[in-house]
Amino acid sequence: RPMLRFEESSFQGDKVGDIEDTMVGDACLRLRHQLEVSYPISNGIVQNWDDMRHIWDHTFRDQLKLNWKTESKQDLGPPTASPSSSSLSSSAASTSSLTLDECRILLTDPPLNPLRNRERMMEEMFEHYGFGWAYMQVQAVLTLYAQGLLTGLVVDSGDGVTHAIPVKDGYSFPQHTKRLNVAGRHCTSYLCELLRMQGYNFNRTADMDTVRQLKESLCYVAYDYERELMLARNTTVLVKTYTLPDGRTVKVGAERFMAPEVMFKPSLIDEADGVGVHEQVFNCIQEMDIDNRMDMYSNIVLSGGSSMYPGFPTRLERELKRLYLDKILKGNKEGMRKLKLNVEDPPRRKHMVFLGGAVLADIMKDRDEFWISKKEWEEHGTVILKKCGALGL
Repeated sequence: RPMLRFEESSFQGDKVGDIEDTMVGDACLRLRHQLEVSYPISNGIVQNWDDMRHIWDHTFRDQLKLNWKTESKQDLGPPTASPSSSSLSSSAASTSSLTLDECRILLTDPPLNPLRNRERMMEEMFEHYGFGWAYMQVQAVLTLYAQGLLTGLVVDSGDGVTHAIPVKDGYSFPQHTKRLNVAGRHCTSYLCELLRMQGYNFNRTADMDTVRQLKESLCYVAYDYERELMLARNTTVLVKTYTLPDGRTVKVGAERFMAPEVMFKPSLIDEADGVGVHEQVFNCIQEMDIDNRMDMYSNIVLSGGSSMYPGFPTRLERELKRLYLDKILKGNKEGMRKLKLNVEDPPRRKHMVFLGGAVLADIMKDRDEFWISKKEWEEHGTVILKKCGALGL
């Protein structure tokens, strides 16, 4: 939302008239230095449903080009910009001639989210937008579909939350799922803090995206954190220069690997109760039935934008081997030969959930028995969500 400052408009080159009352996505990023930026989703949970509607409005109307029926228009605001929600996939990809009640929509939701969050999402799709059919699936299952698997352990780390989800024959295990409220946005916030300690001032909401771009360009996960820290203190080989949107430059050294380290050491950001992502994965596998554990170790699939850091797969594999050696084998290195550990890092893992959603939606598109219809929603209400069996409801 607009928050005009003269100094930003001087280098942005955009006129005040370019700013609308509410802007979302790419248009928001282009003018972010003149806006107060907010994020409707926090830790995987929708916190601001009014802002979430702005994202959905533009997605359905301006991106998917769906036709609005009269009853669907009444609460809609002006068009906004492109979507940034991670909870949406559609079975109607090019549907310029379709109305909403003719469309089917596939929603995704992180595991262990509050049930009310899922109910409200369905309520919005049916009662506010008027979709004819809807379905909801766990992100981990969609990740495996995109990878061509039905069994494995998915490590899904996005913007607000990290999960380790075991899946066997297409069904997730909510009782064994592990959740860590540390992910990409927490790494960005910690990087802002580290840069402020170096004298660089990033304290406005618009600066979060600038630092995010810096993080995606320069940050990596250290294979050996202590050795990398010693290298950064004694040499300058890790120092890189980054040019900000206003032309200024910042030098980043040890901060490049210190920021992503919070995923393995949540205590760095005062997440005292959280264990690192490696311990999360290890504990998740060890809680499974003994017959399924080796299947999980041999099919660990990474998913989500925060798994894209260079060095993340090798560091995770190293930490898992160390935990297995210390806690299971009690230091017996001979037993490591029996462990078939495989961490898959598909190059398209940033969009794996969407790709898996596209696969599932294409398979289900002509099979009404799998979908929740608007008529069923009106008759049964939130109870009908049990039809989405993989959610563990």
